[in-house]
Amino acid sequence: MTDPHFIRVKDVAKTYVTGATEVEAVAHVDFDVAEGEFVSILGPSGCGKSTLLMMCAGLEPASEGAIAIGGKPVSGPRREFGLIFQDATLLPWKSALENVLFPIEMMKLDKSAYRARAIGLLEQVGLGDFLAKRPSELSGGMRQRVAICRALIHDPSVLMMDEPFSALDAITRDEMNEALARIWETQRKTGLFVTHSIREAVFLADRVLVMSGRPSTIALDFRVPFARPRRPELVEDPEFARICAMLKRTIEDGYGRAGKTAA
Repeated sequence: MTDPHFIRVKDVAKTYVTGATEVEAVAHVDFDVAEGEFVSILGPSGCGKSTLLMMCAGLEPASEGAIAIGGKPVSGPRREFGLIFQDATLLPWKSALENVLFPIEMMKLDKSAYRARAIGLLEQVGLGDFLAKRPSELSGGMRQRVAICRALIHDPSVLMMDEPFSALDAITRDEMNEALARIWETQRKTGLFVTHSIREAVFLADRVLVMSGRPSTIALDFRVPFARPRRPELVEDPEFARICAMLKRTIEDGYGRAGKTAA
């Protein structure tokens, strides 16, 4: 039986202090994420969504409130977290396979025991023929696929993603969304996915949390009605378009500036 409160974020706030200046980035955020659920955190750049994710990952301390994952308070990074950032941050002198295995090396685990899993993950994302290629020989989308495999190699219980496809062109970004959706069907991790793309949030997530203007709170907690697996043609569904338009209006109302939201 899955835990409906696997991730618990209670009254969390973040204030940055620089000299005599205080900037309240996140104010009194509350939400739960069930085990195995994929939740997108949606909002324009600068709204505090990445700060919220970093607090959940234990990379940024909360100023107030509490975060617990799997019943344990988050006080720092944990081995059961897998992280994917905007930049793939691959080691340029290592091959795709070696990059995927790098966390295993850092954890001082037996790399040979994870080699088959690493190859299987790379094959799953369409990189079975690129195991020996270095990052300079891969496209941007390929490098991000390697980064996804690297985050999954140690079988984490939680996958946290901070706008991992934001630097990609539109076509490659759509391809990466489809690839991540396929991976999700087989891996079934608990996921937090930060994005400023409404289409991306709706296509990937079970729920979408819309962040308000700074200091940000949760303006809307919306459950996506579409069954899995998600197919590319879903984006052409009139209901998909209606939901995207509703979320866009919610963001615009929260920021008071129509037309500034990413689609």
